[in-house]
Amino acid sequence: MSSQSRRDFLLRATASVGLALSAATIASLVSGCEQDETAPEQPSGQTYTVDVSAIPELAAAGGITLQSITGLNGGDAVFISRLDQSTFAVFTSICTHQGCGIDLPADAQSNCVCACHRAEFSRRDGTVLRQPTSGSATNLQRYAATFDAQTNILTIRT
Repeated sequence: MSSQSRRDFLLRATASVGLALSAATIASLVSGCEQDETAPEQPSGQTYTVDVSAIPELAAAGGITLQSITGLNGGDAVFISRLDQSTFAVFTSICTHQGCGIDLPADAQSNCVCACHRAEFSRRDGTVLRQPTSGSATNLQRYAATFDAQTNILTIRT
């Protein structure tokens, strides 16, 4: 093998190795930037209670509030929405797009909007109504809830 051929071979081999290493590095960087869009795991079978009579925003159907309930939703607040006299929806306040916090509706006709990328979610049940400015979101995680009208206690289950 001539010195020119050997030099060409070594240059090509080195370039191939460099390309392979660069591709692997770029792939790991890209995957490291991806946001996990799954909701935090909740211990199943847990119950949490809320005295609805102590929350003025829930006095009438259509009301919604943001409440922190120890142990629920990974420590982040949840929305509690009163759908009618005896039905409530409870859902996370964390956007499924990139994990940003979602704001309370601005008024009685508005929905919940993500502060970071403007995704919009139904104030009634957390259903995604408008996708964020980039990427996509899914419906907000809901929690099972039952209401005892006699005691005004809302029980939330995971």
